Amino acid sequence: MKSLSILQKISLRSLSAHWLRFLMTLLAVVLGTTFVAGGFILTASLSKAFNDITHGQYKGADLVFNATMDHPLTLDMAAEIAARPDVEKVEPTDILPIVLLDAAGDAYQSGGAGTWLLPFLPTEKTVTSTFEISEGRAPETSSEVVINSGAAARGDLRVGDRVTVIDAQRRTEMEIVGITEADMASGGWAGVQVAEDVFHSVYSDGVHTGRILVRGDVPLETLRAEYPGFDLQTADQAAEEESKEISEVLAFFTYLMLAFGLIALLVGTFIISNTFSMTVAQRTREFALLRALGMSRAQLTGSVLVEAALIGVVGSALGIVFGVGLVKLIVALMEHFGLGLPNAGVGLDAMSVAVPLVVGVIVTLISAWVPARRAGRVHPVQAMRSGDQSSTQPVTGRGIAGAVLLLAGLAATLLAAFWTDWSTNTRTVLLGAGAVLLILAVLLLLAAVARYLFTLRPPGNAVVPLLAGTNLSRNPRRTAATAFALTLGVALVTAVGILGASTKESVFGAIEEELRADAVISGGVVSNQSIPAQALDNIAGMDGVEGLVTVTWVPATVGGRAGSMDGTGGVTAVMEADPTLALNLEVVDGDFVGIADRPGVGLSRDTARDLGVGVGDEVEVGSSLTTATVRAPVRVIWEDTSSYTPLAVSRATAAELLPDTRAWFTQTAYVSFAGDGDHGPLFEEVADEVKSYGILQIMTPEEFRLSAAEQIDQLLMLIYALLALSVVIAVLGIINTLALSIMERTHEFGMLRAVGMQRRQVRRMITLESVHIALLGAFAGIVTGVWLGWCLVRTLASQGIDRWAIPWDQLAVVLVAAVLVGVLAALWPARRAARTSPLAAVD
Repeated sequence: MKSLSILQKISLRSLSAHWLRFLMTLLAVVLGTTFVAGGFILTASLSKAFNDITHGQYKGADLVFNATMDHPLTLDMAAEIAARPDVEKVEPTDILPIVLLDAAGDAYQSGGAGTWLLPFLPTEKTVTSTFEISEGRAPETSSEVVINSGAAARGDLRVGDRVTVIDAQRRTEMEIVGITEADMASGGWAGVQVAEDVFHSVYSDGVHTGRILVRGDVPLETLRAEYPGFDLQTADQAAEEESKEISEVLAFFTYLMLAFGLIALLVGTFIISNTFSMTVAQRTREFALLRALGMSRAQLTGSVLVEAALIGVVGSALGIVFGVGLVKLIVALMEHFGLGLPNAGVGLDAMSVAVPLVVGVIVTLISAWVPARRAGRVHPVQAMRSGDQSSTQPVTGRGIAGAVLLLAGLAATLLAAFWTDWSTNTRTVLLGAGAVLLILAVLLLLAAVARYLFTLRPPGNAVVPLLAGTNLSRNPRRTAATAFALTLGVALVTAVGILGASTKESVFGAIEEELRADAVISGGVVSNQSIPAQALDNIAGMDGVEGLVTVTWVPATVGGRAGSMDGTGGVTAVMEADPTLALNLEVVDGDFVGIADRPGVGLSRDTARDLGVGVGDEVEVGSSLTTATVRAPVRVIWEDTSSYTPLAVSRATAAELLPDTRAWFTQTAYVSFAGDGDHGPLFEEVADEVKSYGILQIMTPEEFRLSAAEQIDQLLMLIYALLALSVVIAVLGIINTLALSIMERTHEFGMLRAVGMQRRQVRRMITLESVHIALLGAFAGIVTGVWLGWCLVRTLASQGIDRWAIPWDQLAVVLVAAVLVGVLAALWPARRAARTSPLAAVD
């Protein structure tokens, strides 16, 4: 214990004496752990809010029936359960997605939380107490609604306002007659309620209901025995199940922010290791004196590790504090951009505190381990040495090891890119392993590159550039570690940029080539509302409209495969018309004649090959909503294309499997006009009809392509913003390295000033060193990123990303930014070096 106390005292005194030296090391830990903590805190906060909602909607209920496709619920069943003597009250309820327009025709923006239509029940008929009238009165007629106060405030709606309710079938003008209060944080969620009898007569078939809530002392097993096969749970079980599902979705935020936080910490490890390596070299005499006074090797190593642990603890603790601020900023930004998340306060749990703290300390200790061992190997005799303790470092062994890893990484990535017999998952894993090998190879090879590159004599008699290069080549490992922090960030930015550009080119670049339609109608990005059937019927009936092809999705699989993945396990397109009316599809076998009204499926060439079927063969069509399946023949096979789904089912087959069309979702509609003349007036007529439905938008094919590509750009901007954290840390690393190198080169700067070098020349020399480091890191990152991006695109070719594109403008910006980074990072160290007095040469 006494030995530990001595180590703590030495470590604390060292930190207090050299606090500036460790400040940026601390910042590296803080920035990395901020995102790690932020991910957990954001998830905990949202989970808390959604848990309040899920538990609130079952508050007062004991048992819950939920409708399934195989076991639908009916109003008669609810009345039958209510008649039991052990049941106190029963509440049948349902919910439908809608679009709500205000008097000006502007759609209510829920921010992804959804706008929903519900039946309004008086308090004496409800099991839960979720909604209560706080202003106005309850709805009575088919033209009256009430709305929750959160949505009313968000949409600037009041009692007496006229609104338009648009469901999957029609649009209806209504008046707000009341405001309800919800005993939960609802965020942007909008609950629009109509009278119970109106809901059942207009918005449902009057027979079925989606959920039955039961309050009473009836045993769960008793009801299960009477209603076998039905989805029946206790209210607590239902709430916990929904909370778990929500938590799984919200885990995406944790994983995303954790990934970027770990990337930031990985970049930070090189800064931390560099800092401790340089400080150990500068404190050689100090360590030697301690050894001469009797301190053992283990104690010296331990003192450095204690310093690292203290930095890790303080940095991680500050990261948690900043993580709370980051979450508040994210929520504020989401609210500003219309993403109405429920706000139930910041949620802090054990994981939010423990994980960032442990990760930050471990990363710092690992980074400091090698320098700490180097400190323990200092001999007492070195206390008699003076001057610069650094020496020229050998790089031959590192270069050979880097070359071996480079060859192994290139082989693995090439195999992943070209070995098409393996599955995409297998190839992606192999690519990841190859990427790790390549990154390690770059780290090792950068030292050799720095040694060779910076010993080259610049043209002419440029003394300052020569001195800058000589200083960098003298300690190539340090130069390489500093540059590599930037390399890693730039490589990730470049690879992501290539993937994004290739995705846009692959998915949307072919739209102009393959889209035959004259107009595209879309339901919007965050809308949960299908394009209303009434709108489609009105447009299809217009004079001059030759064809209308919808992109309608149902939760279904063909031969166990889905056309697109979603939260239900997969959705598949429905062929409600011949798609060749809108798209230039090349039919390989079969035809689309009468495809909507005949049982059948359509497949792309590769999908048909993978399933081992041809035209006329039967395949099984199933759904996650029902245990029932249907068998349907393959009617048509088309050539693979990025503009159309790899598989689809006919409307007849979809209706047989899922007769409840509420499970259908029409996302897009393509409209073709007759003739080759001027379609401007007809386009405007269709546009007028579309605009009357609020969230619907009509675009030309070119506008559709740009709009779709813009969504990818927005996602890329989010990723770039998060990756920018690693670049910021890399810049801190350059500043840190330069600042620490200036401390150990005071004698050198004094000599240069003594022989006539001016202050501006010293500043220029340090700036050139910084720019050289930044450019070395940026060039290495771009080359690595381009290679990995190309291999990634090749690996994902079977997923529809079959065109390769390089965002040259982005790469040019990266190089220019590298120069600016070098200049900015050198400002403070260069000024400090320039202030060195010539008298320092005789110190």
